Amino acid sequence: MKNIHSCTLIIAFIVMMSTGLVSCSSDNDTTNSENANAISAKLVTTLPGNDANPYDEVGWLYNELFDTYYTNANLGGTVPQIITKVQTIADASASFNSIKGSPYHNVSSTRVHYLLEHPTNCVNDVISASSMSTTGKSSLTNFINSFIIFLENENDCDVIYDKVVSYENGVLLNSSLTENDKRIIFTTTSVARHSAYRARKKPKKNTDPDWTVLIGNIIASTEGAEYGSAEAATMALVTGIAQND
Repeated sequence: MKNIHSCTLIIAFIVMMSTGLVSCSSDNDTTNSENANAISAKLVTTLPGNDANPYDEVGWLYNELFDTYYTNANLGGTVPQIITKVQTIADASASFNSIKGSPYHNVSSTRVHYLLEHPTNCVNDVISASSMSTTGKSSLTNFINSFIIFLENENDCDVIYDKVVSYENGVLLNSSLTENDKRIIFTTTSVARHSAYRARKKPKKNTDPDWTVLIGNIIASTEGAEYGSAEAATMALVTGIAQND
């Protein structure tokens, strides 16, 4: 058994070096994913990205703004103050400005407060009011509700990554979803994947906050996506900061 374990470690090391991948640590390094598509995505994409998601730029922007915000010593504050800080950082970002639409809708303090104060109803309320089709609404509602429960019991960031990518693969192949459905769903899953992966990633950098992914953080990206990709990133980040403050 000792020789087999040693060979496994050697093979894993060779694969990691040849692909240039740096994955998060796991309590069970020998766990194999049952989702071949998710494994394939990892081999060609810098984690936690998924190149198959056509709106994954939103998740990367979310990550960029997150990093910039938390390297700033002037943290916290009221929701309006957090909005101002995040927007100032976003306005200085080339990535943000490259996907910022015209007009751009600023993050609403009223809506952020609503999401924070209604964790039980916010998913259904936001998705019901969205422009998605009935099929799209049902699909995204089921994903978000099940994903939040999943996160409560799963700490392995690779398993979390696989869960989201598996859903995204299904969305790609679902011909009953409209293009608008897929735009909003993929925007939401991009933020969910990047945010959840970061929260579970180990070891953490000394500068990383103790981040918890909650419903408000994810559904805020859905609401922002109604306006555009840039709004999805800023709305999700502001709400996440406020609920983790």
